[in-house]
Amino acid sequence: MSVSKAILDQLPDSDISLLASKWVERRYRAHQLVIEHGDSNCDVFFLLEGRARVTLFTEAGKEVAYQEMGQGDIFGELAGIDGKVRSASIVALEPALVARLPQGLFRDFVRSNPGFAWILLEHLSDRLRRMTNRVYEFSTLMVRQRLICELLRRAEGKWGADGAALLDPAPTHVELAAYISTHREAVSREMSALAKRRMIEKRGGSLVLLERGTLELLAGKETDEE
Repeated sequence: MSVSKAILDQLPDSDISLLASKWVERRYRAHQLVIEHGDSNCDVFFLLEGRARVTLFTEAGKEVAYQEMGQGDIFGELAGIDGKVRSASIVALEPALVARLPQGLFRDFVRSNPGFAWILLEHLSDRLRRMTNRVYEFSTLMVRQRLICELLRRAEGKWGADGAALLDPAPTHVELAAYISTHREAVSREMSALAKRRMIEKRGGSLVLLERGTLELLAGKETDEE
């Protein structure tokens, strides 16, 4: 599976300069809310520095995470296109610099720039495919399979010739639980089982995935109960 390239990384300098002359930049603290689920504002955002997470919260306060974003990524584009309320919340994972582009200016830029419009289509296509894969996982896979699938996603583009991938920093068990719709205890149990089988290894603050082929096989064939 290929790693999707950030929107801003695909634009020429002239387009970025034009956007920068129209957007407003703001800094956010770690864990600060950038966009709230259900908000009616339809502006579009670009992540210039830092990392952020697309997430939802249940009535009981449980976090259901969908995607992590990095420098150059776009978010809020769905509301910018269809004018409907926000479908998810965006939370800064670390100190972040965010650019906010008014909806009208975003739409004008899309209409007048076929190159950007095509990049946006590819971005939305990638997002839809990932969403489809996750619906399948939630509907058909057990917790260990979902966990391995999430670890493999995080390892995209990081595999070495030795068949190992380094995740640095290592995702927390709470974070992984939010991404695969389970609880921390289940993640801790399954991570311990994978470590005992030498499929993963903790090294300081990092996590190393070992034996890519075996992990991919386990993701498709394990049937342990949650």
